[in-house]
Amino acid sequence: MKTERQKIVKKLDKLFSELVRKRAIKLVGGCQRCKTPKRSWKELDCAHYHSRRKYSVRWHELNASGLCGGCHFYLDSHPQEKIDFFRNLLDGDFGKLNLEAEILSSYSTSDYKLIEIYLKQKIRELLKQER
Repeated sequence: MKTERQKIVKKLDKLFSELVRKRAIKLVGGCQRCKTPKRSWKELDCAHYHSRRKYSVRWHELNASGLCGGCHFYLDSHPQEKIDFFRNLLDGDFGKLNLEAEILSSYSTSDYKLIEIYLKQKIRELLKQER
């Protein structure tokens, strides 16, 4: 049986993944690496730069991009190319993300609720921009 914490983390992961993949569709119309067009955000993966084990950046918008399955697998299999891709994608924010990834994080129930509110708001903003 899952704990309450596990349930909220799963819910936040799902919201974050939706946000990242919808953002990729808005920005490039598909995969952020190969630029292959996709009809729906559901055809993309949410690819993290830093592992989801690093809670300080687990739901950080700079820590993920929307990739097709092939690019996601390729970058996960080629660490230096993954570094190069995210360095290029993030430009000046790459160092900031790496620093934030080293912060040890512990979240309270209210922190999780705030993250949920934030992610839902960002998704709503993307949807408004599409209209």
